[in-house]
Amino acid sequence: MINHIGVYTLNFDAEKAFYQAALAPLGYVQGAEFPGAVMFSDGTDNDSVWIEAAKEGTTPSPIHLAFVAQSEDEVRAFYDAGLKAGGSDNGAPGPRPNYGPSYYAAFVHDPDGNNIEAVINK
Repeated sequence: MINHIGVYTLNFDAEKAFYQAALAPLGYVQGAEFPGAVMFSDGTDNDSVWIEAAKEGTTPSPIHLAFVAQSEDEVRAFYDAGLKAGGSDNGAPGPRPNYGPSYYAAFVHDPDGNNIEAVINK
């Protein structure tokens, strides 16, 4: 139901590198790129995330953004790639029974402090 979302950053190059690495295990690839903006998607025009340079003098508000994974292995690969790309741990891969009986997720803070999640819930 959501076509795309924008994540605003004060450090465009670090955010671009983080999302490129962390989303690759989930099947996301880099698409369009313009000065100060880059899009990652599943290869369609839907389900995309734009990383955009924030306007000078503004402070982006941290967000929580969850991506669907197809397996627990993808969740673990997302987590590992996110950490290697400059993210920080916000919850290692594992079951989250408080979110649901089959909820398996991992959480990584991106370089700007956004809470990025990969989840499988089957």
